[in-house]
Amino acid sequence: GNLELVKKRGHQFNAQVPLVVIDELSALTRTKDVKSFMEAALVWDDILRAKVKTIRAGKGKLRGRKYKRAKSILIVTGEDKGLARAARNLAGVDVITQDQINTELLAPGTFPGRLTIYTESAIAKLEEAMK
Repeated sequence: GNLELVKKRGHQFNAQVPLVVIDELSALTRTKDVKSFMEAALVWDDILRAKVKTIRAGKGKLRGRKYKRAKSILIVTGEDKGLARAARNLAGVDVITQDQINTELLAPGTFPGRLTIYTESAIAKLEEAMK
């Protein structure tokens, strides 16, 4: 990850990029456990940023798309053991396995630099897939 691109995209955090964490993260099954992890990893401010709704400019308001909401953190795991269910209620957070990774998730709206958290097993599987 490029720190300048991530900051330029508007993410608010006090951690280093890229964030690589232990595999126990993917075993979390409660939202409050994920929240306490995000606070410990110093990225909770970014989720609060994504919680705010802004009114869309233009005619999309009239066509049923009144509000826009920011994307927050992307969590890439080697294996989902309940983390996707635990984190789905957090604003802007997406949880995927390493085989689901794509450009739209890494650069929503074609703007690169999404704040991404990788588990150690996801990094290992990505390196194996690149061989």
